[in-house]
Amino acid sequence: MELFSEQYVQYIDQEHVSWQNMIQMAGQPLLDDGLIAQEYVDEIITTCTEKGPYMNIGPNIVLAHARPLPSTKKAVMALLLSKQPAALLDDPAHTARLWIFLATPDDRSHIELIQKLATLLMDADRVQRVLAANSQEELLGSLRAE
Repeated sequence: MELFSEQYVQYIDQEHVSWQNMIQMAGQPLLDDGLIAQEYVDEIITTCTEKGPYMNIGPNIVLAHARPLPSTKKAVMALLLSKQPAALLDDPAHTARLWIFLATPDDRSHIELIQKLATLLMDADRVQRVLAANSQEELLGSLRAE
């Protein structure tokens, strides 16, 4: 199981993007491919608003996710790297540039993805290479590098 399919990886250089739009943009390729419905994106935003910034899992990193919904077709992740940070919940203590979007149809099928993501995130040098990317090509290269 591949962690990030190339078509679900995006790099943007836009200023003043809200945290809600970061989540929407991160999940948009999955929406476009019919793997999730808009209700899943909306659920992530609602959950974050209600439960606080727990999705900010490390410096500059948000893992956007929600409970499984019937409209989600498979366990899949997408990634959006923004040159400019956005503050999760508009809180400057929770700014992020790397927005990882996790979708899962149940409470089991995403476990392998989470394990692979944990391996990536525990490699501080690799995370720094991802965050240092300045283009789509550099971002894809940093994700491929082991």
